[in-house]
Amino acid sequence: MYKIMLVDDEHIEIETLKRFVPWEEMGFEVAGTAKNGREALSRMDELSPDIVITDVRMPIMDGIQFAKAAKKRWPRLIVIFMSGYDDFAYVKSALMLEASGYLLKPLDIDELQERMLKVRQKCAEEERSRLSSRALASQYAKQLLQEGPPDAVENELKEMLEELLPGATGVYSVMLVTIDAAYKPASDSSEPAQAKAKVLQGMQRLMADAQALPFEWQEDRLVVLAAPGEVHLAEQWHAKLAVVCPWITTCLYPHPVPLSQVYETCLHLQQFRGRHMAKHGSGQYIEATPAPSGGADRHAAMVHQVKSLIDLEFGSALTIEYLAEYAYLSPNHLRMLFKEYTGYTVLEYMTKVRMDRAAELLRDTDMKIHEIATFVGYESASHFGAVFHKRRGVTPNQFRNRQPGHSAP
Repeated sequence: MYKIMLVDDEHIEIETLKRFVPWEEMGFEVAGTAKNGREALSRMDELSPDIVITDVRMPIMDGIQFAKAAKKRWPRLIVIFMSGYDDFAYVKSALMLEASGYLLKPLDIDELQERMLKVRQKCAEEERSRLSSRALASQYAKQLLQEGPPDAVENELKEMLEELLPGATGVYSVMLVTIDAAYKPASDSSEPAQAKAKVLQGMQRLMADAQALPFEWQEDRLVVLAAPGEVHLAEQWHAKLAVVCPWITTCLYPHPVPLSQVYETCLHLQQFRGRHMAKHGSGQYIEATPAPSGGADRHAAMVHQVKSLIDLEFGSALTIEYLAEYAYLSPNHLRMLFKEYTGYTVLEYMTKVRMDRAAELLRDTDMKIHEIATFVGYESASHFGAVFHKRRGVTPNQFRNRQPGHSAP
């Protein structure tokens, strides 16, 4: 079944949709609900919906704003708008966002069912296409693993990714992990062989759990085609994989680390954030081939990931410690890299994003100042006003009153 999230600030509308629409008969399940766009964004990772049916006009964050933010992070997400307003401006915005439907309230159940059947057909077609690409990619990976030397595997996989997975970017698109041949297991001991098996099993479990990343492993080698955003099922893994894979390459090449450390990291990826690697090992080691790009590109990718997180979650209580854990860097290292690659400190960039978004809301919406303050991450409206005045030279009200077409109350 395909998962649906319902978003509406009117509880009765949510309950009506849940109770009177035969979702299961049509092949859907209601995974959860939200009362505004901001809450819906916060529940995306938790619920992993394939489809979101959202009201257009809601407090805090409306449906259009939600769809814009959600589509940036989950480009395959299907959004259907519903509204009690036959408003051309909203319809136009919905079409620009490639929405899969715009339904007028009160909803016609037959019309909704007809729309959802078309959506289900679209989901099924996309899933078949993705499965076909994954199967082909896995087959190529298997052939390369069996026939080509390590360098050839890396180069050919990179070329193959460009053909099969055009959306795959980043230094972690291809990873080849091998057991260091310099460490030969003793003939009278099975521990090294067992340790090697644990590492490969851990990596295999990681990839199998992801359900969306083509991979093949054989004896002491593992090829992973980790394409960020390859399919919607993998979106919840994107942030973690984007950090883990270059991190593994950085740490394991050219200075190997104990096998058990990598094993622990792989098995516990679900709780990876904030977890430190175990400090014990079997004495055996593992290493990975270099990523397609050097250390500078890996650092740039990490900074890009942190910037993307700030761009998406600017309204949350983000801290340097949280962002550093997200990138698996120390806070000081993140501060240094962020300044080097962006020209801003982390706090400066976060404040810029918040103030830019606040200016948009002041210009384009009728939200109250305290609502905008909360939306962009400030608990105190007076603190928000002081920061805005410092950066813009005017108060939020003065900024709004200066906009063309706006008349002061």
